[in-house]
Amino acid sequence: MTSSPLRLSRPLITSSRRCFAPRSALQHPAALFRFSSSAAVKMADRVHRVTMFKLPSEEGQKKLIEQYQILRENNSKDGKPYILSMAAGPAEPDQRSQGYTFVAKSEFASIDDMKYYDAECPAHQALKKVAMTLGVEGILTVYFKPQVTGGAAP
Repeated sequence: MTSSPLRLSRPLITSSRRCFAPRSALQHPAALFRFSSSAAVKMADRVHRVTMFKLPSEEGQKKLIEQYQILRENNSKDGKPYILSMAAGPAEPDQRSQGYTFVAKSEFASIDDMKYYDAECPAHQALKKVAMTLGVEGILTVYFKPQVTGGAAP
């Protein structure tokens, strides 16, 4: 049986015979679970979208990164940014990547926001227009609402 490590909010106090942490410094594992589960609910409510491109040229990948930077700055719905989170960049070389060389991940508050992104967002429409000039050989897009979340990051 393994135990989860305790997190300390301040350093251990040492004495000549033993080392201990003040009781108030320990975070009870149940308290950690409550924090994690409330954060997970927020993430689970989001729509996560992953788009992969088969874009072999490094120059094309650099131009696509520039377009995602523009999208990050210019995405707007009802006068406010609406993409909750985004990350984009070249895929690491791996035999399992099946020729996909560039990945973009976005998070939206709702399916409606993602549909707006697809069909109406001027910043995304501009990105798609440029992407089609870069020699893209394939695109795969999937989206989902998580049923399981977790991880070590708070």
